[in-house]
Amino acid sequence: MTIFYSLLAVTLLSPLPYGSNRPWSWSLCSLLVAILGIIWAIQFFAAKQKAPFFQQVKSISDVLVMFFIVIGWALIQASIDFSGDLNHPLWQMQNELLQSSSGSISLIPANTLTLLMRLLSYALVFWLALCFSQDIYKARRVFYGLMVAGLAYSAYGLIMNLGDFKMILWQERPYAGDVTGTFINRNHFATFAGLTLLCTLALLSDSVTAASKYNIGGNLGLQRFLEKLIVRSYFPLLVFFVIGTALILTHSRGGFLSSLFGLIVLLAALNANKSSRNIYVVWIFAVFIVVGGVVFYVSSEGLLDRLNAQGLTDAAREEVYELTWNAILTNPWTGFGLGSFEEVFPLYKSLDVAGSITQPSLWDYAHNTYLESIFELGFPAALALFYCFLRLAGICVKGLLIRKRDWIYPATGLAATCLIAAHASVDFSMQVPAVPYTYALLMGAACAQSFSSGKKRSFS
Repeated sequence: MTIFYSLLAVTLLSPLPYGSNRPWSWSLCSLLVAILGIIWAIQFFAAKQKAPFFQQVKSISDVLVMFFIVIGWALIQASIDFSGDLNHPLWQMQNELLQSSSGSISLIPANTLTLLMRLLSYALVFWLALCFSQDIYKARRVFYGLMVAGLAYSAYGLIMNLGDFKMILWQERPYAGDVTGTFINRNHFATFAGLTLLCTLALLSDSVTAASKYNIGGNLGLQRFLEKLIVRSYFPLLVFFVIGTALILTHSRGGFLSSLFGLIVLLAALNANKSSRNIYVVWIFAVFIVVGGVVFYVSSEGLLDRLNAQGLTDAAREEVYELTWNAILTNPWTGFGLGSFEEVFPLYKSLDVAGSITQPSLWDYAHNTYLESIFELGFPAALALFYCFLRLAGICVKGLLIRKRDWIYPATGLAATCLIAAHASVDFSMQVPAVPYTYALLMGAACAQSFSSGKKRSFS
């Protein structure tokens, strides 16, 4: 239990220091998660019953294989000097100038090792959440914890914005007029808010479903239904409006639209299984959508202004996508090294792109995680990484179809993956540690609850 709550604490506090997007904060998070993983491993090897563990490993064995292919390749990129065609030509130029003999596939080996550490940390959060969330009560605590965290960071962001405070924690706020929570970038907070909004909607749906078990045909049944609905649903309903308002006031086009896409997927998933379909839930959400539309109309002036002025596309980003793709074609199989985009991309950056951004010398992300991953890892390793996410979504789809209860967990896992996948095509939120930590925790619980009730196995 101590490990589980410590895992929750580390993950839910990761957004606090600017999304953990600082070397000291992501290193501290990685260290704490590694310590929790070591303690879990010691407890596991001390336990006598290990058969459930190997059964669970078998159920996601293909994900583990693909993930460790990515890890192994990144390690090769950073640490092995092939002294030949696989090394980037810039190494040869450096060696001739400095009269040295160093080299590797990665142009920035230190960055590759740092990203490797972070990637392993995210995977360990998923693994621990998967282990502990075999217990339905712990899975519910994961979702409830994410809902409360979303409320806390959204409320903080709203207070800072509506109060016209100029600071985020101890740093000046760069996005004046936008809600960013404790994140620096509005897009990153929008993704985080969207993930917590999905958990909130799932818990709200569960509350409505529980309340709707009463026969509301008579006055007594209707009274009990409304009483239970108010008692069970007032808090998630309040949280939903707070997080939803904060999400709208981020004025993030990609964050808002991808979150809306995730919400639609969640509602569709909850109605895909005949056993989870409930007409009363549909009625409640019909009213909810109307009220939410009113809130959107009142709060969304800034977002609508951005959409009207800039549309859904960005000319500078489109040119960056094209340049990134051209760079990929020069080195499609081995990549330039995990974490090397910021330093390598200037070699391919045109003057037009340099002059079209606020900071001409800085274009540190491709604003498309798919292209950037291929740029850094090469096609084979990047496709293996993409497969991991696709397979986890597949586990949730299967769980949604075969589970006889607790559908909210696989449904939310599928919706969260759709949200992340959509936003990754226009931004880089998954490269800010707090977002993948949140996603990994959510998906660990979702996948753990995607197995058949009759095949439950716990090794926490």
